[in-house]
Amino acid sequence: MDAHNSRPMEPAQKPPRRAKVNTMHVCLVPGDELVASQLLASLDREGRHRVTVCQDITELSQATSTPDVILIDVQQFAALRENEPMVYLRLSRRSRIIVILSSRELLDAAHILAFADAWVFEDINLSRANELIELGVEGHCILPKQFLSRLGVDEIRLTLLPRLTDIEFRCLQLLGQGLNNRTIAERLGLSEAVIKSMVRSVLAKLHFRNRTEAGVFAARQQNALPAARQSETGRSADPGTEVRSA
Repeated sequence: MDAHNSRPMEPAQKPPRRAKVNTMHVCLVPGDELVASQLLASLDREGRHRVTVCQDITELSQATSTPDVILIDVQQFAALRENEPMVYLRLSRRSRIIVILSSRELLDAAHILAFADAWVFEDINLSRANELIELGVEGHCILPKQFLSRLGVDEIRLTLLPRLTDIEFRCLQLLGQGLNNRTIAERLGLSEAVIKSMVRSVLAKLHFRNRTEAGVFAARQQNALPAARQSETGRSADPGTEVRSA
């Protein structure tokens, strides 16, 4: 009798299981109506979570139920920490706090972002809100790759140039040439004391740690500085005041 060769049957492959996402209560505390509508559309698209809206931190603090996640505008978050510290402590112990901001606000808000669990950038990854919420609940935050490089931070600072007065902007350019305060004062026809004050203002407005960092930035971006200042028409520069030499 001939032997019958047969191959064992392979078990049918099952499709991979999708990780189950628990439904959460997400409370939105918006700052801008357009951003709020875009965010709500993104959250509603997949219908994963129950979403409520509080118009300000007062309404948030008086809410009867504590949400799992609080999506809050960066200015509202700053007001919450500064004006309602006990409410912030209570909420931070029970909820994950995810701050909504634009990329140009990153340097301005750096001092308070450490107190949030995650961030959503309204001009970069707002459409990924559901994913960012789930990562934030697990204690993770996605930082856009452009912010991880020196040139990425330069791009943010270029958008902040309109906040400088004309004289402050000229001081920044001269710092890029490696000039000291006395030489800058001679170039601009002002006193050294005035220039010292101007340099301090430049460092504060553009979030530089010291004049060396400011000078390196100005030298590296010397060709981009004038164009960036002119192109930011959406924000007007500080009008400043007439400066006279002492």
